[in-house]
Amino acid sequence: MKNNNQLATAITLATLGLSSPAWSANGELFGINYSSSGFIRVEAAAKTVGEENPFNQRGNIFNGESVDRYGGVNAGTLLGLNLPISVGVPIRDSATRNGEQANNDFNFTQLRLENTLQFRFSDNFSATAKIRGIFDMAQYDEFDPNSVNSNASGFLYGEPNYFEYDDFETGGEQNRLEVAGENYMVDFPSLYLDYQNGPILVRAGNQQIAWGQALFFRVMDVANGLDLRRHLILDFASEEYADERIASPAIRVSYQVNSSWELDMFVQTFQPSIYANPNTPYNVIPSQFTIHDRYTNVDEELNSGFRLKGNMGDFGMQFMYTNRYNPDGVIRWTASGVNRDAPGLPGTGAILAQTPLEVDPTGVWSAEEWFTYAGMARLDGVEGLNNLITDFPASQLLLARPVNGIDAAKEELDLFFILTGGVGGSLTTGEGMGGLRGHLEREYKREDVFGTGFNYIFTGEPGSWLDQLILNFEVSFTPDRVFTSPDLGQEYLVEDEYISALVLEKYQRFSRNFPATYIVFQWMHRTESDLFGRHLSGMGGTVDNAPTGVDGWDGLVLALQQPFPGLVWRADLSVLYDTRGGIYVQPALKWKPSGNWNIEAFYSYIDDDLKSNANENVMQTFDWAEEFGLRVAYQF
Repeated sequence: MKNNNQLATAITLATLGLSSPAWSANGELFGINYSSSGFIRVEAAAKTVGEENPFNQRGNIFNGESVDRYGGVNAGTLLGLNLPISVGVPIRDSATRNGEQANNDFNFTQLRLENTLQFRFSDNFSATAKIRGIFDMAQYDEFDPNSVNSNASGFLYGEPNYFEYDDFETGGEQNRLEVAGENYMVDFPSLYLDYQNGPILVRAGNQQIAWGQALFFRVMDVANGLDLRRHLILDFASEEYADERIASPAIRVSYQVNSSWELDMFVQTFQPSIYANPNTPYNVIPSQFTIHDRYTNVDEELNSGFRLKGNMGDFGMQFMYTNRYNPDGVIRWTASGVNRDAPGLPGTGAILAQTPLEVDPTGVWSAEEWFTYAGMARLDGVEGLNNLITDFPASQLLLARPVNGIDAAKEELDLFFILTGGVGGSLTTGEGMGGLRGHLEREYKREDVFGTGFNYIFTGEPGSWLDQLILNFEVSFTPDRVFTSPDLGQEYLVEDEYISALVLEKYQRFSRNFPATYIVFQWMHRTESDLFGRHLSGMGGTVDNAPTGVDGWDGLVLALQQPFPGLVWRADLSVLYDTRGGIYVQPALKWKPSGNWNIEAFYSYIDDDLKSNANENVMQTFDWAEEFGLRVAYQF
């Protein structure tokens, strides 16, 4: 904690130095014009519900819960053991998952410093450098592996680490222009040089390429991945993905062909999306599973693309093509490489190392937990078990066999958990002491994305709803897109996918005393995946049923933004509705009492059960995160 305190002090002193009267925000130095701006901000989100993140060890919904495990009358024969009675192994037992449930007051407590320096060297050359420092104060009930006797392999599977990257074996940084530690990160979201000469603009360096304009939705915005470590997607929705979109070293060329058309081209280094680390507040990958990231296999690969945008009469048109590695990645079972014996079963560790399994108390403890979390993760628990066995022959050395149906899967899983759990090496006690962690690998696949869109500005009677109403329509097509298969098999799913979005936006004045209200309505349709890129065939699974899958995903967005007279106050409302029964509502209020201070307050309301099965809509993934957020910033 000493180093963390020193970092926080350094950030504060740097901010005071940059905001002191001795430092001019604009001026000239050695003949170079410069300007400086930035802020220091305290950000917090207080929980408004009693739920904890179920994807973390201290939020696991089975912590402290006694679960009956039933191996079944024929389970021993199914496993090829044919021995349970003769050696005293129980067919039934009761297991209580280790782990004290967290009781957090906050989901989010961070201190942020940003400073942007802009330089103009001549009429043709300029540069921008934006540095960002973030310190997480970690005011949470953190997971302690020692409290459950965990020795899970992998850099990130001990005490929580909020910012470092993990390729399973070593930590560090995935982003090239970032320095990160357990509680802090410092990076350059922007660090580029511009050359402008008439119709041509060349930008070289670390940068975002933002072609989309929709809240929550991304159709044309495919150049950059997202960094979800800080606050998932729960910040101000009206900021779109400005903070989450990952910058990447790139060369971008924009050419104004004529007064109507512009060509925008880029080549960039591939940078994948970064998910929140296990056991941190906004983690969405179940922490009973270990991820082996294969980014180093593609870290020198390039993405490229172009967009042609212009006007054809009253219509604005755009055409896009991008050749990229999908930053979301795809996941499947992989061998754990962990040689650790199951209690009381010497020699099993060498076999388990060749399977996707690792014996550890932070893993899955029962068939009920297995199928509950399979549904929450949009996976097929039955076929996931079968592929764990058939794709890894060593699993069959443990005498596991493929099953037919969920009931047989539960019997085999429960017996396997009984046999590998034990207490102090005993297999005859009716309780378990540990679970099995699953190991997965994350790979990245190249794809071609084609897109087009148009916009039209309506004209009508001044003040009417049609007057200056802007209609935007975007659609993308990705042939042979690779998806994670819900069965986690070695063969990924490959499907053509269409994604489209219709956006209506306008400023409408309702009162002479108030500025105009900005109003946005959006509709997105996806043919193969949900908002988070998960294949729709994995939807609908529960503890008692394998997933049924759904046809197509649709989401609706309504957003309002109302400035108050004097522009000291502004009210926002953002609503995301999943047509299969989930809703996210975020009212917000922004207050700027002076030129230097800015205060933003917002509430995130999430409901995932407006219809029957929460595992068919996207809200279930983060419905536990209902919270009141506050951001207090001093600008300089």
